[in-house]
Amino acid sequence: MGSWLGSGFSARAADDAPLQMPTIGSQDGELELLGSGLMTEAETVQMPQPGPAFIDEEGPVPNWALESAEYYEQSSEVVPLYDNTSNRSVQSYFDDTGASLVPNASYPYGEPSCAEPWTWTALPDGLLWHSYLAAPHEPRISTVIFGDTDHGIYWDATLGGRVGLLRYGTGDARGGQGWQWDVEGAAMTRLNIREQEDVESVDFRFGTLITTRQGNWGAKFGYFHISSHVGDEYLIRNPLFERINYVTESLVLGGSLYPNERVRIYGESALAVKRSGGAKPWQFQTGFEYTGIPVSRTSGNPFFAVNLDLREAVDFDPAWTLQTGWQWKGSKSGNQFRTGLQYHNGPTSQFEFFYEDEHYLGGGVWYDY
Repeated sequence: MGSWLGSGFSARAADDAPLQMPTIGSQDGELELLGSGLMTEAETVQMPQPGPAFIDEEGPVPNWALESAEYYEQSSEVVPLYDNTSNRSVQSYFDDTGASLVPNASYPYGEPSCAEPWTWTALPDGLLWHSYLAAPHEPRISTVIFGDTDHGIYWDATLGGRVGLLRYGTGDARGGQGWQWDVEGAAMTRLNIREQEDVESVDFRFGTLITTRQGNWGAKFGYFHISSHVGDEYLIRNPLFERINYVTESLVLGGSLYPNERVRIYGESALAVKRSGGAKPWQFQTGFEYTGIPVSRTSGNPFFAVNLDLREAVDFDPAWTLQTGWQWKGSKSGNQFRTGLQYHNGPTSQFEFFYEDEHYLGGGVWYDY
């Protein structure tokens, strides 16, 4: 049998020979190991200083846990590598922007002690400013089929996009920060389904923008050109129609606020410095967007968006556009594929017929940059 004697421990081996075990004592943060018969003299080992301790309940400590200790200020409390609330392993405590996450209120984190450096990047991946979801005159790829109150059935198809040419900021394709120079373009076509899908009209848009995203706000400043054209088939069916040359060359300034990653509130004003065909100087847009939380990476999530367009050319008669449906977002690019319903009430988005009002409900798909 063994017995405790002070700070030492003695035991008897199988051959009944007494065996003296080492004595362990601590003084001023040092560990002394005194072993009679095992060590000829006392040796000291420096104790580690207090700091973050990692508990591994699922396997070896991952690299991100070791690296994060070097870059992020953390408390001396134990950091769990297993999230008991969701019953899964924790992959990362930091989101794509470098901001800290709080998986458990018992383990608060501070903001990053150093941010990713800004650098110059030609042809960057991703955008810092994204098209308004419910605005019908934005560059994207989309198709919407609807019936209006005049019993017509139309097909609005947009083919366009926006790309970055130069960025000074972080290199993230999604959630990037900094300043970026973009170019954009789109052709927004309307076809008449009841008339063998004849082209009624098409608006062409081209522009260039300086955009920025810093924290929870973003902004853009730039130029865009709009020119409107009527379809040949429409002129054949309506020989008395007088075509107008609706053209604007506009400077635009806009801003967005992101109270959280699910909500966007925006507004912009555009001044047409050159115009013709009934166009007038001022145009304003504002709106609200909400995207839900996806259940998984492939399940997608609901969305809702509303856009209000006010143009001096129609005496600021409000044009309301609402969209709701389901969307999927690229985990790296941030591009969105959406499907759902669209409701519009107010002046038409086809500027060749800008003096006409529309009231319709339709369905469509959209791919946004």
